[in-house]
Amino acid sequence: MSDGRVRAAIERMEVWLDDPAWMPNADELAPWEDEFQAAQLCAERAEGWMELVARAHAAARRLEERLLVVAAERDRLRIEVEAQERGNRALRGYGAGTR
Repeated sequence: MSDGRVRAAIERMEVWLDDPAWMPNADELAPWEDEFQAAQLCAERAEGWMELVARAHAAARRLEERLLVVAAERDRLRIEVEAQERGNRALRGYGAGTR
């Protein structure tokens, strides 16, 4: 049954999503997406197909949630780094004026 490739791809994503330490990255997601799309194209859509569709949609929602968390953390870090850069520039400017 060629639906097995789709199931395997979904299960791989579910394993990633079940790991709280897993952070989505393009190096993992791009090949996974290619495999998932290829598996879908040749899948038989036999009995149990709707269950796979539901699992895929659930995994997609979980991935979106994880990506929102990652994006928020990235934005927080960017703000922190920018604040440190401003502080460093201010310190350099202050140091130049006290010599």
